[in-house]
Amino acid sequence: VTVGRKPNTHGWGLEKMAVDMDGPFIKVDKQCRTSMKNVWAIGDVVGEPMLAHKASAQAEMVSEIIAGHKREFDPVSIAAVCFTDPEIVGVGLTPDEAKEEGIETIVGKFPFAASGRALAMDAGSDGGFVRITARKDNQVIVGIHAVGSHVSELSGEFALALEMGARLDDIAGTIHVHPTLTESFAESALASLGHAIHISK
Repeated sequence: VTVGRKPNTHGWGLEKMAVDMDGPFIKVDKQCRTSMKNVWAIGDVVGEPMLAHKASAQAEMVSEIIAGHKREFDPVSIAAVCFTDPEIVGVGLTPDEAKEEGIETIVGKFPFAASGRALAMDAGSDGGFVRITARKDNQVIVGIHAVGSHVSELSGEFALALEMGARLDDIAGTIHVHPTLTESFAESALASLGHAIHISK
């Protein structure tokens, strides 16, 4: 097990540049611009989340900005994945984080033990689940989390839901292919609305 990471911001000349720092990280704005004109910074050196797919997205954005396009980086829908056994996926706020931000929520949870596909893949017996957290006032999804075998494959759909500002009924009303693990996402939305099909209310 490895714990903790540090940005590599020392020993390669950065200290000689007129770049503002935020602790060990390079300080940037929403376009990844540093305090030094025409110098951008991306990836782990600019702070959390320290993920390869975040760095790639920032690189694409900065390339477009340099080419004259207007773009800003919004980290709200970056999924984090632990490639462990079972896998863990999280995007957005947990119920506790939403509560700390003063958001009243409704939460739906669907266990993989009730998913035919998960059971067929021998992934339904490890206590895995998909949990969806949404605002109570307008049902806009603020967080999605899952634990279980192969849940990393759901991370794209989770991130898309947050990026588009999906509501619970958007996910519940989308026809998900049967039998797939993505059905569990729709089922968690249905559960939060009190309409779960494959689990008791």
